[in-house]
Order: sequence, then C-alpha cells, then structure tokens
Amino acid sequence: MKKFYVLCLLIIIAFSGAFVNAQNLKFGHLNMQNVLVLMPEYNTSLDSLKKMNDKYSKQEEVLQVEFNRKYNDLTANQANMDSLILQSKISELQSMQQNLEAFQQLASDKLQKLQADLLANIMKKLEATVKQIGQELDLIYVFDVSGKNPIYASEKSIDITPMVKEKLKLP
Repeated sequence: MKKFYVLCLLIIIAFSGAFVNAQNLKFGHLNMQNVLVLMPEYNTSLDSLKKMNDKYSKQEEVLQVEFNRKYNDLTANQANMDSLILQSKISELQSMQQNLEAFQQLASDKLQKLQADLLANIMKKLEATVKQIGQELDLIYVFDVSGKNPIYASEKSIDITPMVKEKLKLP
C-alpha cells in the first residue's frame, strides 16, 4: 500500500512538472511570402525566368511565322497544285503544327521546373534562417501565416519576421 502512495505521488509530481513546462511553451510566426519577395535571390530568379521565357517566346514566334507563311502559300496556290504535292504540303503543315504545340508544351514544362528549382533553393535558405531563429529563441513551433494558417495568432506568439529580415540582411 505504501508503494501505491509513493507511486501516486511520483505520478502527480511528474504531471505537475509537465504542466509547469507546458506553461512556458513559446511559439513564433511570420509571413514567409512577405519575406520571400524581399530576398534578392527572389528577384534574380524572376529575372532568370523572364529571360528564359523571352527566349522561348521568340523561338515560338519564329515557328509560328514560318507556319503562317507556309499556310498562306498553300491556301493561295492550292488550286494550281497537283493532288500529291497538295497532300505533301498539308502533311508538312500538320507536322509543323504538331512541332509547334510540342515546343510550347516543353517550354512550359521547362519553365515550371526552373521556377520550382529556383524557388526551392530560396526556400531552403529562408527555412534554415527560420529554423536557426527558432532554436535561438527556444520556440516550439514557428507558423507561416501567409497561407491563412493559423487563423489566429496570439499576442504571446513571437513575430520573428524582423529577426529573419535582419539575419538575411533584408530591408
């Protein structure tokens, strides 16, 4: 029986210690989107994407102009063409159209992959900085409030945005 009381006393002490520790939990939050757009790497990546997009747009325009030229030539001269030549020209146009569509799809895919890769590298840097600050401040969690989660942030939650900006040397 004495062991039972000692065991109960130990359990009460253990839970009361956990309760006291639970009172000291600290949380942080920031809007990662707002910090992300201030990072110089973000603007550099946007410039890279724009240059690549411009390059692909110019090539697409060249392909489209060539297709339009051949199409206009075909429609203007089809009445005077032999059926075999006409069929050959139509097949050529269909092939050009397929190539144009394939180029557009590949360019779009490549731009999306480039954007994802560039953003991933920037996010790694930002997340590492947030993690470092979270450890320095002994935070339990740091929430990103840019996605409307959490809906509520208590005044007890620490806004670490200024510290992240300072570590990243952002305005």
